[in-house]
Amino acid sequence: MIDVARLDYWAANGSSPFHRASVLSKLLFLLCVVTASLVTKDPVPLAAAYSLLIVLAAASGLPWMAVGFLSLYAAVFALLYAISLRGGMWTYALLLLKAVTPAYAVGMLVASTPYPRIFSFLSTFLPEILAAGLFMTYRTLFILLDMMDNFGTAIRLRGGFSPGHLVKNGSNIAKGIGTLLVRAVERSQRLYAVMAVRGYNGSMAEKTIGKFGSSDWLPLGAGMSILALALFWI
Repeated sequence: MIDVARLDYWAANGSSPFHRASVLSKLLFLLCVVTASLVTKDPVPLAAAYSLLIVLAAASGLPWMAVGFLSLYAAVFALLYAISLRGGMWTYALLLLKAVTPAYAVGMLVASTPYPRIFSFLSTFLPEILAAGLFMTYRTLFILLDMMDNFGTAIRLRGGFSPGHLVKNGSNIAKGIGTLLVRAVERSQRLYAVMAVRGYNGSMAEKTIGKFGSSDWLPLGAGMSILALALFWI
């Protein structure tokens, strides 16, 4: 499990051109990748785009293997949806790549941009309450993922999963989910208290749009190349 502290470390300590690029250019890069994934009907350009993202992440000093691992979470849900359609291997590959390619781009954004810069940029356009809600959701998501991973390990070590005993397994899982919900509420209250102590009074960080710089050519060029490839393949 990749915890939020490690993501913050990667985002704050990198010095590559991708790290130095503005939030605006990286969000446009993400928009281009998402648009390419939506418009294409062939897995070939998406496979090429995914490969390009891996090369770009490795060349930029990003943890490309860890980002790829995170993108596989989206593959699980895409695969379940693809199976429900009862299509062929071509359909499975297309839906799988439509999920993991934007997910990889999101991972590159998060791993190369400190989250205060992202939410500072978003708060320029979004209502304050929505921007704050997204901020809290971002932090809580990774905390819950880590708690779920610990819960799964603990319940296996204590014999909570018994093959063939669906009732017992279901009861243990339900109790564990209830405990996670209670702890999630406690974590959210603690996070808000910490933010209040540090000066949070209902307003996010300084709002700024930012300007394009010399390092913005990398995410902008990569995003436009992927979008152009997808449009060319239609």
